[in-house]
Amino acid sequence: MLPGRRPQLLAALVLGGIFAYPLLLGIPLLDPDEGLHASIAQEMVEGGDWLVPRLLGHAFWDKPILYFWVQAVSLRWLGMHEAAVRLPGLLFGLLGVWSTAWLGRELFNPRAGFLAGLCYATTVLPASLVQAAVHDVALVLWTNLALLALWKMQHRAHSFSRSKYMLAAGVVLGLSVLTKGLVGVALVGIAFGVYLLATGQLRWWHCVLGAGVLLVAAAVAAPWYLAMEVRNPGYLHYFFIQRHFQGYLSSAQWHGRQPWWYYLPVVLGGGLPWICYLPAAGLEHALRRFGPTAERSACSRGFLQGMALLWCWLVGGIVFFSLAKAKLVTYLWPVFPAVALLAAAVWERLLCDRLARLSRQAMALTLVTTSFIGPVALPAAMGVVEHKFGFRLGPVAYALGLPVAFSGWLVLYFWWRGRPWHSLSTAFVSLALHLAFVMTVVIPPLSRTVTAQPLAEFFNAQGTLPPRMVFVQGRVGSFVFYLHPALREQLRRRPPERKLLCELPSPLPKETVFIVPERYVAAFRKHPGGCPLCGCPMGWLWVFRSRSRPPDSPAAAVSTAQGPLSAGDARTK
Repeated sequence: MLPGRRPQLLAALVLGGIFAYPLLLGIPLLDPDEGLHASIAQEMVEGGDWLVPRLLGHAFWDKPILYFWVQAVSLRWLGMHEAAVRLPGLLFGLLGVWSTAWLGRELFNPRAGFLAGLCYATTVLPASLVQAAVHDVALVLWTNLALLALWKMQHRAHSFSRSKYMLAAGVVLGLSVLTKGLVGVALVGIAFGVYLLATGQLRWWHCVLGAGVLLVAAAVAAPWYLAMEVRNPGYLHYFFIQRHFQGYLSSAQWHGRQPWWYYLPVVLGGGLPWICYLPAAGLEHALRRFGPTAERSACSRGFLQGMALLWCWLVGGIVFFSLAKAKLVTYLWPVFPAVALLAAAVWERLLCDRLARLSRQAMALTLVTTSFIGPVALPAAMGVVEHKFGFRLGPVAYALGLPVAFSGWLVLYFWWRGRPWHSLSTAFVSLALHLAFVMTVVIPPLSRTVTAQPLAEFFNAQGTLPPRMVFVQGRVGSFVFYLHPALREQLRRRPPERKLLCELPSPLPKETVFIVPERYVAAFRKHPGGCPLCGCPMGWLWVFRSRSRPPDSPAAAVSTAQGPLSAGDARTK
């Protein structure tokens, strides 16, 4: 049993640390995705066009409208600042926790649902991505609710009840189409379809109701897509044929060259720590389904069916995304509620003393292993981030992280004392502390390497923009968001170019500002067209370094070709 009011207090502490505390930190917008989406929503508010998402006046075809709408409403009501940009993602993340809990309640019982919500909130990948949310954060909510509606439709005998849940499933799938296209429809169809086949429950009327769900979803999503096609001829072909089908089957997109096993480390690392309990969940499911008579009699049919749906959701989703040529970490986000629900199911049975002996032993081994790995994982992750993004946290940051890293040992202490509820609740709090530490100590210096806020502030102080700007190996998202409105209007009239290092011409043109992220400076110096640091003529070079403010003038020069670059240095010949 969960004692007294402790569950409510625990949930408030954990969810507040994950979804409310980050709004207070004022971390600048991160590129590429967060700044890009914020700039599109900003232009929607300032330009008054709520039908076509635009960036610098040009229609943005890569993402549907729903998340932009929500973000634009937030910016209009709360103002043009970081908290307003991030609030919709955090709210969608919180709704993802709620929908995961509701689904766990329906599949198993209220206690399992409560634990599933907290497990999902403290899973590494969802808890990390929600801080700089992309459209997939809303897709999690819609896929959860669609599977919930289909589950209730399956277990309602009356035709009216089934029609009601068919309508609900169609509406939320329509919203998923307005959020990320057909991905949500495919994932839900695979998860529930494979579940019906695997459990031998597929009937003819499922096909009829499934067609009804798709018709309702099309009715919800079609008006915007048709209006978009009218305003931008060719949009439907681009989005559904090129982005969806050709993107799934070919390597045409820039993220279409990943290996087939790309998502295996994503699900293993991003599912921590709760994915470690999946062996115990699988063992419990197998024992209750195929084990001795005594084991099978101690389990309800509902538990077995719920576990079967979750395995079909998890495995089917991983296979579906792995077969695609285009792969990104965020695409796999909607399968992580299944990880949380499976872990919560076995923890709930443990707390109620209904877990099989072998499953309990597997959980004990998992808990001991994860508790000892925890103190190593946090400093190791900090070191990896430092190396990849080229900044230093310093010994003070590591010293502050030690008590957070070792807080996982309290989980093991309570387990040895025979108090599994205290062990689990301590794990939730420890994970929330880990995230709060990362957001406070690691993310601020990291964000200054992947945001263009200081660059925008420099040009805001200048009051004008160069006649030609080229962003090398980077996007313009956060740069656009932080510019003053008058400068954004200049940028719309003279949009900046984006080029890869390999696409730069030789020789490099004069009277051009090349904005180069710091980590690409060494490669830029080797460009055959010349580099001002090597004495070859060209326009300005702005080497964007954001650990400190840019200089007062773009003419601040680097004196020697071999000397280190100072923050935001530019040089004109």
